[in-house]
Amino acid sequence: MSHLDSDKWQHAIIEEHQSIIDAGVWEIYDRKDLPVGRKAINSRWVFTVKLNADGSIERYKARLVVKGYAQIAGIDYEETFAPVTWYDSLRLIIALAVNLNLLLEHIDIKTAFLNGDLEEEIWMTPPPGIGLDGKILLLKKSLYGLKQAPLKWYEKLSSVLATLGFNPLHFDPCVYIYFNNGRKTIIVVYVDDLTIVGTRQDLDALITALNLTQLKLTIKGTLSWLLGFEVQQSKAGIKLKQQLYIDQLLERFHFTNLNPVKTLMDPHAKLM
Repeated sequence: MSHLDSDKWQHAIIEEHQSIIDAGVWEIYDRKDLPVGRKAINSRWVFTVKLNADGSIERYKARLVVKGYAQIAGIDYEETFAPVTWYDSLRLIIALAVNLNLLLEHIDIKTAFLNGDLEEEIWMTPPPGIGLDGKILLLKKSLYGLKQAPLKWYEKLSSVLATLGFNPLHFDPCVYIYFNNGRKTIIVVYVDDLTIVGTRQDLDALITALNLTQLKLTIKGTLSWLLGFEVQQSKAGIKLKQQLYIDQLLERFHFTNLNPVKTLMDPHAKLM
C-alpha cells in the first residue's frame, strides 16, 4: 500500500479484522474442505474517509465487503428487503422533541452488519492482508455486501430493542417507542445510526441497557450531524442545515467561484 496515508489505512484494516474476529463472523477451513458443487464468493477491501459536519476528517475506515452479485437466489439468500426510516419521520421526531422539551442524542453502532445471524451456508475466499491465503471461510454472521445483510441486521436490532421494551410504529417500522409510567423514549433508526429522544435520565438508562447487549456503541452525544444534515440545537429551538452538501455540489459542478446574482420574483406568484 503506497498511499501517503497508508499507515492509517493499515490501522483501519487491523481494526476491522479484529471486529470480525470478536463477532465470530466466520470459521476457517482448508480449501479442500469446500463442499463439492459449491463455489466460494470473493471479497475485497473498501476504503472510505468519514467526515465531520465541517468537512474535517473524522476517521479512516476500512470495510470488508463480499461480492454479493455472485450470490445465487434460493441457495445463498432468500428475503433481502430491510426498511430504513423516512426523512419525514426524522424531522417529525425532531420537531416533537422540541415541543416536548426532550433531548436529542446520537448513537452509532460499530460494524453493525457483523451482528446479523446467517441461516444460509455461504463460503467466502479471504481478502488479502489478514494472513489467510490458501484458506476458505464459512460465514456464520453477515458481512457488508451480502444481499441479505441489511435484513439480518434489522432483525437483530429489532430483537435487541424488543427485549428492552421498545415497539416499532405502524407507519414507520424504524421508529421505536418505549412507554412506562408516563415516561417515553424514542429511537429513530437509519441502518446503524440511532437518534434517541428522551429525558436525561431515560437516555442514560437506555445507553446503559444497550451497553449490556452484544452491540458495540459509539456514543456521539448531542445530535449534531446525521444523514447529511447539520443539527444545531439551542434554547430557541433546532435548525437543520445542509451547508456541507451544498458546498460539495457547488464544487462538483465548478460553481464555487461564481458571483451571486439577484433575480427578481413575481410578487403575485403563489408557491404550491
